[in-house]
Amino acid sequence: MELPTYTPRKRIKRKVCQEPGCGKTFWGHPIAKYCEEHSDIKQRQKPKKEFDTLEMRNMLFKHNYLDPIEVPFKCCLDGCNNSFSIKVFPKQYVYPRFCLEHRNDFKRKNFIRLQNK
Repeated sequence: MELPTYTPRKRIKRKVCQEPGCGKTFWGHPIAKYCEEHSDIKQRQKPKKEFDTLEMRNMLFKHNYLDPIEVPFKCCLDGCNNSFSIKVFPKQYVYPRFCLEHRNDFKRKNFIRLQNK
């Protein structure tokens, strides 16, 4: 009995480069994404990171205190009337805007979702 010999097929397709703004067509394997120019990672664009503003999660509290002191604040989240205290240090002006129960994004979104029900 004669067994068939395995011959690998060349699976080359016409592809379009996935680099934004390039659009060149090239011949490549089905998993290839970039043309010859952009197959080198140094030639690709780096995605720019978007940074949130400082006031989105924190507040600026300007003061002239010379010693550390505890100052009471109210939570800035709509519908939350909790008060919390923060230790204010000299020459430091950025402090949290929300109470301990709403410091992270998930807890704030969950609180707003429950308020809207």
